[in-house]
Amino acid sequence: MQSTFQRHIALIGLLGAVLCMQALAVAQNSDPALAALEHEFALHYLEPEPHMALAKYHFDHGNKWTAFVISEEARRGRFEEKVFGAAFYHAFDGFDNSPAAEAKALADYQRDPNNPQTIHALADIYVSREDYEKAKQYLNEGVRKQPDNYVLVGGLVEILSLQGDQASANALEKTFMDKFPETEDGFDLRIGRLIETNPAAAESLLTAALKKFPNSGKLLFKQANLYHKRQDPRTKAAYIRAAEVATDMEMVQTWAGRYFFKSEPDYPRALRYYFNAYFLNPHAYETEYVESRIPKIAFQLAEIELNKRSKSGVPFTRAFADPDPVIVSTALGQADEKWSPQFVQPLTALLGHYDPAVRAQATELLKMHVDSSFDDTLKALLADSDPRKRGLAAYIAVYRWKEKSFPFLRTLLADESELVRFDAISALMIDGGPQGQQLAREHAARETNPTLKKLILTRRGEQ
Repeated sequence: MQSTFQRHIALIGLLGAVLCMQALAVAQNSDPALAALEHEFALHYLEPEPHMALAKYHFDHGNKWTAFVISEEARRGRFEEKVFGAAFYHAFDGFDNSPAAEAKALADYQRDPNNPQTIHALADIYVSREDYEKAKQYLNEGVRKQPDNYVLVGGLVEILSLQGDQASANALEKTFMDKFPETEDGFDLRIGRLIETNPAAAESLLTAALKKFPNSGKLLFKQANLYHKRQDPRTKAAYIRAAEVATDMEMVQTWAGRYFFKSEPDYPRALRYYFNAYFLNPHAYETEYVESRIPKIAFQLAEIELNKRSKSGVPFTRAFADPDPVIVSTALGQADEKWSPQFVQPLTALLGHYDPAVRAQATELLKMHVDSSFDDTLKALLADSDPRKRGLAAYIAVYRWKEKSFPFLRTLLADESELVRFDAISALMIDGGPQGQQLAREHAARETNPTLKKLILTRRGEQ
């Protein structure tokens, strides 16, 4: 069984040196709205919606790194892809494929069967359920009524591609292109078919297209790509312009990020575009997934910053209180080899930090380095009003006290918070030895959450 702690540490290991350049961090626990979201997150930890609501809060408040960490922890360590995806897109895009949303869209369609937004909304719902035939039913009807609407035509092209019928998808694109060559999408499709084989013709067509549609994000992106191919000095400005216009286009944000990462190194700008792409689609990809680009760039930026501070004589421990959560994480990553008892107090405070990676690192360091002088503090943490601290304290207590921790763990196993119970079970399974594992198995009969019960019983079958 993988504990919250282990998952965070695994994520940190994947991310590398653990650092980010953001200084837009939210002051921890200063906002009642944040406190309420954190409480809901702990109380209903085994449901995806509280994770995404908390991630969205940080995203909205400029702390995209913590939003990213929370999202990836939920995606990689907690929920199946379909479950995660539904919660992610509902939080960040407002997409809802529930029966209630379907009923509303159907009612809207009955009132106005010609509305392309309604038709597309219904198709999106059915595509998300992999009911492609029903999605095609509405899109075909929409295209019959509005053949020049590429939102509808493009939806059909996407479904045909998903069904493996690329020939029909290409034919449908060509039909649209031939019938409506002077539309924005008609230009885009035509240029796309020329850009590799005849870049000169593509550029000539693009010039005409941009005269007609000067603020088209997709056309501006094509222009940036053409400039890039011939190493035109206007390339940098073209990618910036395209990214500024096409803020809602994943492909533009992704490839603009790559340009400023690989071709014209500007890491802060590349990171900004990669974040934009990730929160449009966590599967965003150029030649690598953006989820791997983000930490790679962020860590390089932050390492530069910390090295600069070190050369300026800034005390190492000051980073523990930095408003940037990944600056904190980087300092924690160095704290093991520089360990001092002076670290105990600031690291204990970090158990209540809003960033889950910071909390996980602080827990690991305390677990490995504290001695009996920490016992009174640990007892207080096990009874703290913050459920995150109670849960994290379980790992330290079981690791240090073994069976002497079990009376405290029995209390945590009865906690109303799913997060606390999850952490208590995980701590017992990981460091509690046979007796600790037996205590967790005995709890299974009383556990009310089916996911937690399943985790215990699954681990039991592995013994």
